[in-house]
Amino acid sequence: MDKKEKRKDERLPYSAPLQFTVLPVDESRNPRIEAQGRIIDTSKSGIGIMTTISLEPGHVLTWDDKHEQGKLHIALVKWARELGGGFRAGLMFI
Repeated sequence: MDKKEKRKDERLPYSAPLQFTVLPVDESRNPRIEAQGRIIDTSKSGIGIMTTISLEPGHVLTWDDKHEQGKLHIALVKWARELGGGFRAGLMFI
């Protein structure tokens, strides 16, 4: 069976630490979560990360751009799965 690539942009390997915030859907029930992980690939439309916390599709993450002071990145978790004692997730910039 031929598995088609759903991405429109090519992913490139990348390695950098990432400190991010998971924004709550409902602040009265879920607080913001500060966490860290590692960017493992990047494209024009998003990044792939590894982290120790469980993420779910629909979560919104924010983080500061380490190259451009004052620039904030915002991304939507498109997919996530447990992988080797951690969690792998695909994020799409919004």
